[in-house]
Amino acid sequence: MTSTPTTRQALRPLRALRYDPSRVELADVVAPPYDVISEADREVLQARSDFSVVNLILPDSPRRAADLLHAWRRDGVLARDAQPAVWWHRQRFVGPDGIERTRSGFLSDVRLSPYDEGRIRPHEQTHSRVKADLLELLRATRTTLSPIFGFYDDSDDQARQALEPGLSEAPAMLVTDSDGTEHAFWPVVAERAVAAVQEALAEREILIADGHHRYETALAYHEEPGGQAADHILMYLANVHGDGLAVYPTHRVVMGRREVTPDLLAAFDVRELEATPAELEAELNEVPAERIAFAVWRGPERPALLCTLRDRGAVMMAMSGSPAALRKVDAAVLEAVILAPMLGLLHAPEQFLETDDVRYVRDRGAACALVDSGDSAAAFILRAPPLEQVMDVARAGALMPQKSTYFFPKLWSGFLLDPHEDA
Repeated sequence: MTSTPTTRQALRPLRALRYDPSRVELADVVAPPYDVISEADREVLQARSDFSVVNLILPDSPRRAADLLHAWRRDGVLARDAQPAVWWHRQRFVGPDGIERTRSGFLSDVRLSPYDEGRIRPHEQTHSRVKADLLELLRATRTTLSPIFGFYDDSDDQARQALEPGLSEAPAMLVTDSDGTEHAFWPVVAERAVAAVQEALAEREILIADGHHRYETALAYHEEPGGQAADHILMYLANVHGDGLAVYPTHRVVMGRREVTPDLLAAFDVRELEATPAELEAELNEVPAERIAFAVWRGPERPALLCTLRDRGAVMMAMSGSPAALRKVDAAVLEAVILAPMLGLLHAPEQFLETDDVRYVRDRGAACALVDSGDSAAAFILRAPPLEQVMDVARAGALMPQKSTYFFPKLWSGFLLDPHEDA
């Protein structure tokens, strides 16, 4: 990503609001992000502790969240750090592909910047309804309850080199979640280390990986009367050149009994496969990355389809006006060339945001199961987009189709909260 000059510090250390470990067991109160918690999950999390952060991120009402937050601070369940820090965060995990990885990055307050400034860029579309709900919660609590996930391009790894000498042997917080991911946190308070990180990130663009709705909500809140002081937001930042920064696919399932007819696939070379879902995905992943490809699961009684693009002219026609970087994305081509005509939609992002005819499923087995159960006639199995491809689309000023990327593991809520008060 290119460098963009800035006249103020792009980031600053934060005085985090944290649970007092003498009052709660940290593992009992932290939670996944709000958007992956089902109602059943919420009940389980609430049962673990009266002080679970799920009561703040998925409250009965914004007012109730604000009242709880005030009470927990008053009673000392939550206490604000006396000293500002940049927090190093390490996650050890087994990915959806079964591979063990370690991902590391750091958390700090990052200065808000509208997208048109080019310093912080989105990569996916957002829903206005979700942002309206988040804005009500932010107005009530005046606190960032969950970090945004962003990444940056630093081939020299300057931020890591600045922070690593300040890490103590034992982390200040250490929790293993229900997925088996280990979350470890170390505060770095040394002024020289913090200044070096600020210098390393001063002119680097940040691409939002996860948390677009919350970031855009923070921008809106900052423009409101009384919101001007909230000019920074808590972010976790990972270097694209670091280990463990992996992207996984999100598959598309067309609900109902709509068939994938030959005319829809006219621009593709199609190979029928007698394969299991796992074998189908393996075959798909063997297709060279530079070729547009996807697979179609049609149930155990019918051959699956492996589709690779033959006619690029069809893509040019369906995606007229789209930048070249976007025309190289499997999900974007699938949406424009197959799903839009299949569903009778114009190739317009807002229509795909609003339709209930497409379900987005991260687990390949779950996607295929919707077909096997009769709820769908076709599950479109996708490959994960390379991280460089995501960055190229952002550089071109375009957006990936919604749910094109799946970054795992998620950043959990409750470790660090960030009040909108004087730093």
